[in-house]
Amino acid sequence: MFQPIEILRLSVIISKRIIGSQFAERGGNNVSTADYFIYLLSCFLNDEKPRGSEQTDWQEIFRLAENHSVTAIIASLIKELPHGSRPKGKLLSAFEQSLDRTLKNYGEKMKAMTHLIEVLTASRIPHMLIKGAVLRFLYPAPELRASRDTDVVISPSDYEETMRTLESSGFKKEFLKQSFAQVRCGGEVFDIHTELESINVQSKIYYSTPFDDISENTGYTYKLKPIYHLLYVITHTACHLKNGGAGVRMIMDIDAVLRYYPDMDTQRFLSLCENIKVRSTAEALIALSKKWFKTPVAIDYTFEDEDETAFYNKLSDTIISSAVFASENGITQAADAESSTKKNGKADRRASWKALFSRLGKNIGKNSAKSSAKQEMPAKYFEVLNELQIEDSHHYE
Repeated sequence: MFQPIEILRLSVIISKRIIGSQFAERGGNNVSTADYFIYLLSCFLNDEKPRGSEQTDWQEIFRLAENHSVTAIIASLIKELPHGSRPKGKLLSAFEQSLDRTLKNYGEKMKAMTHLIEVLTASRIPHMLIKGAVLRFLYPAPELRASRDTDVVISPSDYEETMRTLESSGFKKEFLKQSFAQVRCGGEVFDIHTELESINVQSKIYYSTPFDDISENTGYTYKLKPIYHLLYVITHTACHLKNGGAGVRMIMDIDAVLRYYPDMDTQRFLSLCENIKVRSTAEALIALSKKWFKTPVAIDYTFEDEDETAFYNKLSDTIISSAVFASENGITQAADAESSTKKNGKADRRASWKALFSRLGKNIGKNSAKSSAKQEMPAKYFEVLNELQIEDSHHYE
């Protein structure tokens, strides 16, 4: 008789074969640009060779990749496509240049981060690395997981000493606030926090003692334990959904954590989510990760049920349409891609989750948006809105 883990692995294998055969049958030609974009990222996370299509809108793929800071990942996959399926000319050069920049930036980040760890360790100051600084090492190719800065958490009581120590060691202060500062070392920017980000009172309590039982350390360098790391990724994503919008890479981060720690106790994790009032949000985000990237995790709630299609379309279109982590370089590297951006417009980074939901798929997925608007929203949709304390003013037939 199959054990639960064997059943899970078997379901993943079957899922991969079904999706692969479906893509082969369609030849990639009838797949929307947004779907092909997600498919490429799924290939990266699953270490699969992507299938090509001569009909791919590479201008739009480039725009999406830049908006979600995954251009280097897409560029690495392009090298595996048949020549006839690859972008051409300036657009191909733009992908290649982005890959080169990301690899160079990774080297600079590692050098600067090593220096910061050495400086704080020498002064015996406990420090925690969070978000991209840790998450990138859960990816198949850490050097391709781009990030704009490095987040570091220190104890409020060590804040002043930390700033003095860093400045005396060559770090340049960008700005200093009561509980948050930004310093620079070479080309790398460090955000110095005195607390972990929280979405509500319950999560604030959970994260109030980051250097105690929710973390693990090597010397003076700490990181969150896997189950709390996933919890933090979920609440961090929820914060962005609530206050501005979340990008595709955040869902990739969820996949990366669950994939890297296959033995994680998901029931315990969901209980933690229940305690801090984000269980429905967590289930929806994990279900989206599973739907997009075939994340190998067993959860009761999925988007495979037809009744959940409307919510899936809303959530998927909202996140793909977002541009929360748009590259600092923009898409000025390629004239073709730039004109595409001007044609389609940019997503408003500061728009609320509610506003994003109300204007589903402005640039992407118009057909799915139209169909979902006619369907009644499932209970999970309203549960998520309630957890994020957002009223739903729309009425569905």
